[in-house]
Amino acid sequence: MPLAYRKRTLKRPVMNTPKTTTPQAPARPGQTGSLTVEMALVLPILLTLLLGILELGNILRIQATLQSAVGKIARYAATQETTTTSAKNYMDSEGLVPLVQQADSNEGPQLTMSPSTTTACSETPCTPFEVSLEYTYYAITPPMKPFFDNIKLSASAKKMSEDWGQ
Repeated sequence: MPLAYRKRTLKRPVMNTPKTTTPQAPARPGQTGSLTVEMALVLPILLTLLLGILELGNILRIQATLQSAVGKIARYAATQETTTTSAKNYMDSEGLVPLVQQADSNEGPQLTMSPSTTTACSETPCTPFEVSLEYTYYAITPPMKPFFDNIKLSASAKKMSEDWGQ
């Protein structure tokens, strides 16, 4: 048979056969409890960090709520004659500080106005007034109480009375 017609055989690569696995060699002396020791050292730091992040997130949420509420109360007070009592009633009726009240706290945010009554602005310059909210924050997780209890949060807005069209 001529060479041209002879079948060529291709060599296929030999696949590696999986090796049988054997259990790991026993740990060397002094390595048997290293994972436990490392976890015991790292876990308290990690949990403290996570709980601190949770507390800071809650503080920022409450601060943003207070700032939003004080802006709305100042706008309300600028458009009509308002006393501190009517501003508190407006805050409560509109639900401007939801979920701020905490279990450890007996009172909600304390609202103050300076001066305590807004007046109409019929002449220029108008009389400015300031509305402020103060709140005492208590930690929501017991391990964080030494770090985050009794933090004073406050928000304020300064505004001028508008012409009420009188």
